[in-house]
Amino acid sequence: MSPAPMMRIVNLVDGALRGLVALCLMALTGLVIFQVVSRYVFGSVPLFAEETARFAMIWMAMMAAALGVRDATNIRIDLLPAAFGRLSAKARRVLEAGLETVSLAVFLVLAWYGLDAMLFAHGQDSPGMGIPLSYPYAVMPVAFVCAAGFSVLRIVYGPPVE
Repeated sequence: MSPAPMMRIVNLVDGALRGLVALCLMALTGLVIFQVVSRYVFGSVPLFAEETARFAMIWMAMMAAALGVRDATNIRIDLLPAAFGRLSAKARRVLEAGLETVSLAVFLVLAWYGLDAMLFAHGQDSPGMGIPLSYPYAVMPVAFVCAAGFSVLRIVYGPPVE
């Protein structure tokens, strides 16, 4: 596959993740306002509101972390690149690719264990909304697979250029 169609797919996934993060933030904001009003006006908060806000926050954080890998703003250990600051451009590129490969391995392991957790939680229902817990747990394999895909792009094409 040539880079142009692949980058269109990557940009589509990127846009979908950014939209999902924005949607989760809006839902979280609305639910928290609803909870505050419900608590002070009616004296109690429906259980679904607390649970939905919690799930929205988790989905938002996990998807934003995957986007951090795409934008090269994820948490990385820069000890080696800083220690070898006087490397040639080619040596620095090899070092960066090696570090990104370690990140890729971590993302794939976390995606695997996230899938396992999602399948384990499938038989349980959430108390507030009554949905299978595998739905909120699905964020783990989805986010880490996206992060792994963005990591592969950084290995192949290098970090994004600002």
